[in-house]
Amino acid sequence: MNERARKVEKLKNAVIVVLFLTTVLLLNLTWRSEGAAPFRLSSVLDFISPDVWVPDASEFIAADYTVCGFGDATFSRDADRAAADLDDLLQEFRAESANASFLINEVTEQQYREMLTGYRCLKVVLSCPVPFGEFCDRNQINRSSVFDQVGTVSALLVSEAAPESIFVEGGGQCWRFISDSEQDLASPLLVSLVRKDPIYFTAGSMLGNSNMAILPLTSSATLASSTWESEAAADVERAGRTMAESIFGENFDFVRRITDSFGNVTYMYGYGEKTLTCLTEGSFEYRTGTVEGQDPGFYNSLQNAIAFVATRGGWGSDRHALGYRLCGARTEGSGRNRLYTFEFAQMLDGMPLLSEDGPAIVVKVCGGEVNYYRRAVVSAAAQQAEEQQTADAANVLAGNCHLIHSVLGGNVLAASSDEEFAFVANRFRDASAGYIVTEDSLTPAWVITMEGGTKFFFGLYDAVPLGFTRD
Repeated sequence: MNERARKVEKLKNAVIVVLFLTTVLLLNLTWRSEGAAPFRLSSVLDFISPDVWVPDASEFIAADYTVCGFGDATFSRDADRAAADLDDLLQEFRAESANASFLINEVTEQQYREMLTGYRCLKVVLSCPVPFGEFCDRNQINRSSVFDQVGTVSALLVSEAAPESIFVEGGGQCWRFISDSEQDLASPLLVSLVRKDPIYFTAGSMLGNSNMAILPLTSSATLASSTWESEAAADVERAGRTMAESIFGENFDFVRRITDSFGNVTYMYGYGEKTLTCLTEGSFEYRTGTVEGQDPGFYNSLQNAIAFVATRGGWGSDRHALGYRLCGARTEGSGRNRLYTFEFAQMLDGMPLLSEDGPAIVVKVCGGEVNYYRRAVVSAAAQQAEEQQTADAANVLAGNCHLIHSVLGGNVLAASSDEEFAFVANRFRDASAGYIVTEDSLTPAWVITMEGGTKFFFGLYDAVPLGFTRD
């Protein structure tokens, strides 16, 4: 190729680059609208990448466990059947809503107690509360204006006490949906009730109050402690840079890198408008200012959070086995300032991994945009031991009521031991097994959830306090 040809070729390449940049700028100006996020080339590249797995929001709105009530004040709790039970219950709700109308009444505390303890019942508990209207729309449940009085759904229930009804729990209330078809909706679901160990009783019957949360009388487990390491342990510095590049995209060349005396690295864009902190133990925390915008709703905000995580650390390599569970969802504010906080627990052989810092992934979304992201994912293998008796959950509560009261009650010196016990017994909401991520191990633990969402961790076998986290 002669000199003239080379010059012509260089000129062509320069023109192509200019045209490409002009196209991007025009698309930016054309697609941008008030309240909408600016167009970003990185988001397009993320979208078209065949290697990015973006699960659907509906995969995270899942059943946590099923409570089977046998009409004699005893219960079983089963996580294995929960997904199938939820599908069956939703199918009945969906079919009935298409062919009949519902009258809705709020259930009194006394009615609730009687229908759970005195009649056979089946209750499916979701992993976190969901706005009821959006939940119905997503599950093709036809709803009328009377549905609007129900704010959130955290559990669905059928009972022989009112077989023509479906009950919806949420926000500390229970609502009875009475079908005008008078069809028996409960019996097809109740035929599958199976009593299995351990046997549960209401906390009220075991602790001497009216609390309807359930506790196992005794239980056993095979969970054993195991070691763990950060998902980024192989190369923390490289993992941090990869995370920064994925977050800042085409702006990465303008990002400052700051290292503190402990080796923690902070990537900062502008004058701190966006920051990503990469800690030496392998966790990441991203922050940016809150941008007001049109509220896209719960499910769309959740989907945006899921998509953000998918390209900033991901959800794992197995697209058929989601290793995370949506364990918390909170809403603050309203309108253009509505902020959604989504918490995702990492799962290990069906057990959640928790720590005093919270679950593995936390994402906050406002106006459809992510303004906070924390990721502390670990790598570990579950270890099994010979089956052994766990510490009795009721005794864990009773033996640690002073600790729990001091964290929740504030004034430690003013309360007697009886007052502390009554305080704790009335505010108890759930007890389940899980792993606690401590400094040097994954420790099997009782996870005790109290009113308001605060969780306390105690050794599964010895009831030793392992910490707590506030909601």
